[in-house]
Amino acid sequence: MKTITHKFFIIFTCILVFSCQKRFLNPDGGPDPDAQNFIAAAGITDIVQKTAINNFVAQLKDSLLWDKFMAIYPMIGGTQESIKWNLKDPRDLDAAFRLTIYGTPTYSSTGVVFPANSDYADTHFTDNLFTYNDNSISYYSLTQNTVDGYDMGCIDYAPPYNELSIYHSFDASDWFGYTGYAVTPSDTRGLFMFSSTATDVKRYENGINTESRGSSPVSGFTNKPILIGIVVQAISGGHRECALATIGRGLSDRQAMAFYTIAQAYETKLGR
Repeated sequence: MKTITHKFFIIFTCILVFSCQKRFLNPDGGPDPDAQNFIAAAGITDIVQKTAINNFVAQLKDSLLWDKFMAIYPMIGGTQESIKWNLKDPRDLDAAFRLTIYGTPTYSSTGVVFPANSDYADTHFTDNLFTYNDNSISYYSLTQNTVDGYDMGCIDYAPPYNELSIYHSFDASDWFGYTGYAVTPSDTRGLFMFSSTATDVKRYENGINTESRGSSPVSGFTNKPILIGIVVQAISGGHRECALATIGRGLSDRQAMAFYTIAQAYETKLGR
């Protein structure tokens, strides 16, 4: 009888210890292998940051959005080394769309700021890797300002441009045939996105469709890489703090709102 009781106690203790270890590693759920690969590559040690990444990946998968993205930049960790990694493929390769940083951006726990026009990140993802009628880019801004400038995209002086400006009072923000002149939202904070699908090209602000082309996208590419912080030959970048950026496939209105909700939960978990 003592032997049976002793064995039961050992088994119970092992289960309890294992359970506690799992909760310590991620209080909100079990570790996701894709999240863990990114965490290891980026050198993330903070338990809150680990949990935020794990939850972010899990929620994208639960919502069937994970496969919609080719590159996700969580902008976490507060250093150049930690923010450069692609969550979808955290290898230190241009072919994995790992960021190459130029200039002297400012890093913090809340993300990265590109304060000068010489400060930007190269994703190594050229727009001809897209299917012209099935693609998207997004930029999560933490800065409220009305600086006229481009935050993400390819080039400002060669059609079809393929560039995202969160705020621009006198120039166009273009994406595969969509042209939005004088884009001036009252609040430049949150998730801003372009999405091209077979029937339309739309601009989303915090998951809400604010403008659309109203017709099919235009086939054409600049053959330039997507930059974060500015675009080639732009007069100015947006100089807005980036807390998340993505490159992916086209999203429906429902998927765009679902992605915004997940991105917002990620930022809230990090307290930013």
